[in-house]
Amino acid sequence: MCEFCGRDSCKLTKKQVLKRGNILEDNASSIMQTIEDGDNCDGFQGNTYSFKGVPCYNSLSALIPDRDEEDPHKYMRYVFDEDEGTCDGWVAVDIDNPLGFQTEQEFLAK
Repeated sequence: MCEFCGRDSCKLTKKQVLKRGNILEDNASSIMQTIEDGDNCDGFQGNTYSFKGVPCYNSLSALIPDRDEEDPHKYMRYVFDEDEGTCDGWVAVDIDNPLGFQTEQEFLAK
């Protein structure tokens, strides 16, 4: 059992994620922005999408293993706000199964 996520099936180690390197989310995740509860009268949390010819809300870096955290599920990414033209800075992200994502190096090799 993973001491960080509590799942019996998870055997993920920090060494594995550091060796594997940066990962990329799937295309659908990287082109959508979550709607916050307050943005909607019914409280629905959905996503807005960008389409060809329409600028994205945010530019996102690859997900980088957080070397400062012992938890192998902890990643960081840099976010740039395209609407405002300003950086939103580094954001912490929890990834359940980072071994299931394509690595940045695999993507660049294609």
